Amino acid sequence: MTDGLGHGEHAQTAAKAAVNYVASHSSKPLLDIFSGCDKAIHHTRGVAMGICSIDKIEKTLSFGGISNIRVMIFGKLSRHMSSHFGIIGAGYKKLTIETVPIERGDLVIMFTDGLPESINLNAYDDEIIHNLSNLAHHILRDFRSGLDDAAVLVFKCP
Repeated sequence: MTDGLGHGEHAQTAAKAAVNYVASHSSKPLLDIFSGCDKAIHHTRGVAMGICSIDKIEKTLSFGGISNIRVMIFGKLSRHMSSHFGIIGAGYKKLTIETVPIERGDLVIMFTDGLPESINLNAYDDEIIHNLSNLAHHILRDFRSGLDDAAVLVFKCP
């Protein structure tokens, strides 16, 4: 997930450049993807970026993030994963890839800074939670600050 700095055409150009880089280097380790993307899009205004990688065999989710992309996992053990300071395209000092176990049925929610740092799903009934598209719509509607653009990705672990 990428979020171009600022708004408008230049933010979109930066976000697309980052997505294109990641797509063409997705087989590389996450640390390499982040450092390569940082160099590849230095001519843009930069992006906040977060990447989740799921290992179906090990049943783990690995997350790395720079700037304000967040991940929450809801299941038997709920977790919150945050990004490190910096901007992809303008440099960052530290990136730690966090790997956590996941289970079948866990909900993974990844989102940008147009939403608060934490999302509470307790207000939603099972009908909303089990329809992932509907859940994403409700999260955007109910939690979006309105001060910034917002994106949310909802994934259910198979």
